Amino acid sequence: MSDPEDGGGRESTRWRTSSRTSPQTFFAAGLAGLEAGARASLASDEVGHIRAARIRRGGRLVVIDGAGSRWEAELVALDRRRASCRLLAPLPTEPALPLHLWAPVANRDRSLWLVEKVVELGAATITWIEWERSRSVADAGRSDGFLRRAAGRARAALKQSGRSWLPRLEGPLTPAEAFGRREGAGWLADAAGRPLRGRAIARGSEGRPAGRPLTVAVGPEGGLTSSERRRCSEAGFESVSLSRATLRFETAAVVAVASAAAMLADDENEADDEGMT
Repeated sequence: MSDPEDGGGRESTRWRTSSRTSPQTFFAAGLAGLEAGARASLASDEVGHIRAARIRRGGRLVVIDGAGSRWEAELVALDRRRASCRLLAPLPTEPALPLHLWAPVANRDRSLWLVEKVVELGAATITWIEWERSRSVADAGRSDGFLRRAAGRARAALKQSGRSWLPRLEGPLTPAEAFGRREGAGWLADAAGRPLRGRAIARGSEGRPAGRPLTVAVGPEGGLTSSERRRCSEAGFESVSLSRATLRFETAAVVAVASAAAMLADDENEADDEGMT
């Protein structure tokens, strides 16, 4: 029997999907406030992904909106331009981490790789900073086209990782602009800083309440200038050393974000435990 939503004259084997595989994740707009049984439209650019995944009407999938909503759903309609689903049951989501990354304007391809990895780790924002030594990078990510590609990488990484919060991408900004927007504590990845061990650095002598934002700043190849390091220190950033080895900027960003994400998640768990006692 042909599938009327397929638009073809016969059912194709490309629609068959194994029930043994976990449902794949797709973006759908406007999930906030919806209840089980409601219908939601998938993002227009997901139609091709639905077809490539060989999901047919009645097939299960997971839909997210990038703003915390995550649902198990059933595909109910599909044509060449549109797809929609019925929401079945909300799925648990992790809280958004108050974790912000300042990445250097740097090599375009390596910057896109960085986006994928820190999205998987839970960064809430990624801001590109035009440090002094960023100016000499010829193929740097400064254009609107770069931000569009970065947004695509972020969406793909979010779907793959099972997370629910799409980070905000912005920049490039000058250091002065970025300092004017920052809130909370700060880490500066710097080989001359204190070794990053556990949570002692981020908490500091006064302690760091759960939920307080943490910004991780990473410099370009060649590092920050002495004046930039001094400006970071004056703004309250604590210099942290991530490794005895010299790390590329994207490696340093991933190591620092992973450490910060683990610490912030522990803080949230401790706050929850204290609230139950």
